[in-house]
Amino acid sequence: MDTGLDGDAAKKILRIVERLGVRIRGVVITHAHADHFGGAAAIRALAEVPVYAPALEAVIIANPVLEPLYLYSGASPIAELRHKFTLAEACHVDGIIEAGARTVGGVPITVIAAPGHAPNQVMIAGGGVCFVADACFAPEVLRKHGIPFYADVAQAAGTLEALAALDGAYSAFVPGHGDAVTRIGPWAAENATRLAEIRAAVERALEESGQVAEIVRTTADRMGVAIPNPVIYCLIQTTVLACLSALQALGRAHVAVADNQLVWRHD
Repeated sequence: MDTGLDGDAAKKILRIVERLGVRIRGVVITHAHADHFGGAAAIRALAEVPVYAPALEAVIIANPVLEPLYLYSGASPIAELRHKFTLAEACHVDGIIEAGARTVGGVPITVIAAPGHAPNQVMIAGGGVCFVADACFAPEVLRKHGIPFYADVAQAAGTLEALAALDGAYSAFVPGHGDAVTRIGPWAAENATRLAEIRAAVERALEESGQVAEIVRTTADRMGVAIPNPVIYCLIQTTVLACLSALQALGRAHVAVADNQLVWRHD
């Protein structure tokens, strides 16, 4: 599952596989963020195995410029978004996977829908282990980043609730970032609390300003986050926009154009 950021990460994975004396039957990519599929093309070529991904994520994996494009509102991405952290090497996807029981290379797995962090993200379970990808972050990762990336905060909240319900169903849960744990419930609860805090911070910021840039700044300040560079700004801005979309869907915010400016208003 997933292949790391680049070819170097892929080669490290293959060395570990060799030491374990096992064989890769196929690669399953959980979602199309560069740090999760950047090594896919290298593993596909070196191990001569097929690559699988959910339908929407597969389009980005095959056309990785789509990631910096959506982070930059669809415009030609700035130079800061044109490096391997947000622009991975393209990889051909051999097969599409969706939620349910599947067989990959003769190995039975269960694909579990986990949208929110990415629109079509999935988790993969098999052999008593569940790879949760970025559906849930380890506490130290959550605290380090402060405001994680979310494309849809309502879906993310639903995924965390569903993940908590899986506690006890598997002997181990493996996050995309961090060490494996035997219980995922406490992590899911901490992630859900942080997500609720971010959503509340955005709503409070909206009561003070209708400008997205100001909402981003105020939200980051209240969450104790110092934004270090344009890439992190774009990631956090996406989470803030996802919160605003959720508020609109709940009837608690609306958007309009005034004096040639896009303006949000709290209802």
